[in-house]
Amino acid sequence: MRFVMLTPILLYASVAFATDTLPSCEIAKESIVSRSSFGLAQVSNLGGIRITCRVPARPFPTTPGGERRYSLKAATTAYEILRDGSKKLVPSEVHIVGGGGDGFGADPAPEWVEFDVLIPLDSKELDAEVRRYLAKMMGSMTPEQKAQVGQFPQEKVLKNIRELVYQSRVGHFQLECHVPDGSRVLGTASVELEVLFKGRFSDIGLPGWSPA
Repeated sequence: MRFVMLTPILLYASVAFATDTLPSCEIAKESIVSRSSFGLAQVSNLGGIRITCRVPARPFPTTPGGERRYSLKAATTAYEILRDGSKKLVPSEVHIVGGGGDGFGADPAPEWVEFDVLIPLDSKELDAEVRRYLAKMMGSMTPEQKAQVGQFPQEKVLKNIRELVYQSRVGHFQLECHVPDGSRVLGTASVELEVLFKGRFSDIGLPGWSPA
């Protein structure tokens, strides 16, 4: 899969490696819908923001029964960049898609982890979107389907929908992407992007899914 580099900024690497490869993070080409006049990557508010991070390969265990190597994980710290240039910490969620790397040989290739990031709506906006979706869904149901959904507590139905909303908040953000390996952080790099409004979850929903 081809990716577009978004000028990753190296923040730190907590482990020294016998390689010149630096941690880097990229936004997937397919996630970029346009670019601003300044070249800033712009992505849709609907769906995850696909990112790949690469770090120097970890030393491969050389002794039998040595330390196990697990697949790389990822975590993000998201900041909204406000009009005055200040930054505001906002929630973000990471969903791992894949990863890999060749740790063998004298000059092993970097390891990588691929993941989707969601910058969720604030609580009030999320609740409003969930209720909007439920109202539209109920309006399209037959009396029998409404009766079936009505057997469940509304709070349970709303909670189920809330967990599946894939709509990000709109704005200008900086994502610090961390690649941990157990208690160590192998590297951190950041990407800057703009999330554009392209629609609502309540208008698209999840075809074939029932909140009951």
